[in-house]
Amino acid sequence: MTLAAVAIFSGTYVLLSFQQSIPGLYISRSAAALLGAVAMVAFGVLRLDQAYRLVDLNTMVFLLGMMIVVGYLEISGFFVEVELFILSRARTARGLLAMLIFSSGVLSALFMNDAVCLMLAPLLIRLISRARLNLNPYLIALAVSANIGSVMTPMGNPQNMIVTLHSAISFSRFTLVLAPLAVAGLFLSYWTICFLYPRDFAPGRALSTLNAIPPRSRSRLLYVCLVGVGLMLALLAFNVSPPLAAISIAALLILAGATKPRDAFRYVNWDILLMFAGLFVVMGGLRHSGIVEAISGMFGDVLGAPLPARVGALSVVSAILSNIVSNVPCVIFLSNIIPGGGGHQALWLALAMSSTMAGNLTIIGSVANLIVFESAKSSTRVDFWEYFRVGAPLTILLIFIGTFYLSFVFS
Repeated sequence: MTLAAVAIFSGTYVLLSFQQSIPGLYISRSAAALLGAVAMVAFGVLRLDQAYRLVDLNTMVFLLGMMIVVGYLEISGFFVEVELFILSRARTARGLLAMLIFSSGVLSALFMNDAVCLMLAPLLIRLISRARLNLNPYLIALAVSANIGSVMTPMGNPQNMIVTLHSAISFSRFTLVLAPLAVAGLFLSYWTICFLYPRDFAPGRALSTLNAIPPRSRSRLLYVCLVGVGLMLALLAFNVSPPLAAISIAALLILAGATKPRDAFRYVNWDILLMFAGLFVVMGGLRHSGIVEAISGMFGDVLGAPLPARVGALSVVSAILSNIVSNVPCVIFLSNIIPGGGGHQALWLALAMSSTMAGNLTIIGSVANLIVFESAKSSTRVDFWEYFRVGAPLTILLIFIGTFYLSFVFS
């Protein structure tokens, strides 16, 4: 059974990591996770009733609720309002860059980085085209700032949600600890891009061709959505269960926008939900076989080391693994090992921080990156090395800073 579990796990993660590199074969990540889950049952690693129980419904409900909320924000015109806000206030190229970085960072902390990139990328392309500026540095800025900003809160990205639900760290505690690091990262990304693109961001370069668009009439649904988001944040701040808060607000928005649910449901990414369900079963099968305990034993010396050493080791392993198998599978895997290291809050927060920051290492490091650059492929091309010279130093520096920061906070 152990050999079958390891073989299924390995095959699943090969497909997850290299599904576009195997000649003659293309299997999406969601399909790969489903195949792995079915194999765990078909080869006797798990019974069907065990597989059902392994799916973490808290995570699934939280993701579904957030996707519905983001869908209503989109159809209400919220993201267009963000564009108008930027247009009416940006006066220089540097000012536009700063507003893009901080607005996408904050929005990603509230509505998930993948969803924000999906909504903002087309708006950004249209905006930069009107301003007749070099699109590439702004696309890179959107991708890296969305990843960095999503570190701030449990609902910033899927891996944060998993960490929060498995660690029982409160929304307020998570945000209070990691928000300062995310804000520092946004400032650092701004200065890094200005430094690496000196011609595009010369001090005082005016946006003479960018004129503000006249304000549009706002829908009632937009105000309802804003109230709903505010209520959800209040519920989370008072430690209401994140899945309950997210799905309750989603239900309220469905009632308020009674004629729009079908439009909002188009923004529910069923592939991501299927991938999560499959991965929970695959990891559950591996854990059921006893292999996770064996791996934890191999790291016994590290798990028993002082907290700063454990935080540093976990951050490095998480960053490397996130770029091999992607951050969500990495977090699901490592969340099974952290309890063996004492389950300290610093370790859980280091896992959230490092797996998210690692998404900026390469152009394929996160789904948010792929969304941004795929959206712009008809307008421009950002190659691997152009992105890498921005993303790599940012990632290494922020993980280094984050490791010392968490070690200091919990010392």
